[in-house]
Amino acid sequence: MQTKETTNAYEIYVQAQRDKTGKTAQEIQNATPLEKFEIQIFDLYQQWQAGEFSFGRFTELIGVPHWELWEILEALGLPIHH
Repeated sequence: MQTKETTNAYEIYVQAQRDKTGKTAQEIQNATPLEKFEIQIFDLYQQWQAGEFSFGRFTELIGVPHWELWEILEALGLPIHH
């Protein structure tokens, strides 16, 4: 469900991907639409909270540096400590 929080988190993700890959925002949005991003981040978050992998691995799976992932989770209102 698209909310202001989800949109803000997605914008952080898109910018981080632009910085990392040099692709345009449109290319990133085409590859990972908002709906796909939302599902992916919540699925990975649940797995991380369950202890299935480290925060470092979470950043690798989502493809952003740790500080951007931190900002994404905060924007979504998700607790960072478990």
